[in-house]
Amino acid sequence: MAREPSITFEQVAVAADNIKAQSQKPTARNVREALGAGSMATVLKFLQQWQSGQVRQSQAIDDTLDVSIVRAISNQIATKVQEATADATAQLADLQSETDTLITENERQATELENKAVELGALQEQHSALAGRTEQLEDENERQAAALLTERQASEGARVELAKAELRLEAVPRIEAEIEKVRLELDEERKKSSSLHEAAAVANAKLESETSLRLSLQEQLLKVTKSAEENADRAIKATEQLSNEKVLSQTLQARTEALSRELATANDLAKKAGEFAAELKGQLAATTKKTPVKKSPSQKTE
Repeated sequence: MAREPSITFEQVAVAADNIKAQSQKPTARNVREALGAGSMATVLKFLQQWQSGQVRQSQAIDDTLDVSIVRAISNQIATKVQEATADATAQLADLQSETDTLITENERQATELENKAVELGALQEQHSALAGRTEQLEDENERQAAALLTERQASEGARVELAKAELRLEAVPRIEAEIEKVRLELDEERKKSSSLHEAAAVANAKLESETSLRLSLQEQLLKVTKSAEENADRAIKATEQLSNEKVLSQTLQARTEALSRELATANDLAKKAGEFAAELKGQLAATTKKTPVKKSPSQKTE
């Protein structure tokens, strides 16, 4: 679908008139710059239409003059212009033809590009829709695969349970026989249990008697233990007293030995003093013999 032009002929005509009023030559480039929008091909197309209108206006002005004057002026101008612009006219005609072809091709390509863009948008929308559908199908496939796996596992579990149940059914007669055997053994055990209860009652009576005896022995043991503890306390006190007496005896013995040593020392000193006194006495006696004794006056009177 072709896109509508973003500019109109009226806009191009107004822009060209404004440029011409400024004593400038309207061209496709300065018209597009004045508009600020539109493609160059569209501007050129509308500008050519405007230029054709300008030629028609000139012809209308010429129609208001006298025919002979207009013809003379036209012939004179035509002669001058024909001489000066013969080659330019041919080139302009060729250029105009090429320009028209270029404009047509450009518009065709622009239209084709727009159509391709529309088709591309539609294809992208279809692709997005298909991608969403594909994703949904993949999710659904995964969900169904998971459900199928769950069902397979459940089926496998059911088969296993069925096999176990069949095995249990096959084992029912054997289990019943074992139950009967266990029941008989239970009856026998009950009988034994009754005998054991009686024996337990006798044992309990003996146990109570033994317990009473043990309590009596424990009381006696406590008394003996208490007496032994008291004797031990007395023995400890006697031991402490004996230890104190031993210490005192050792102290007295040490004191006696010290006094004995002092006595021996005193005896030695006394012996030495006696010997010294005897020696002095001997010396005194010797001195007395050598010196005569003078008589006192009383002795002379007698």
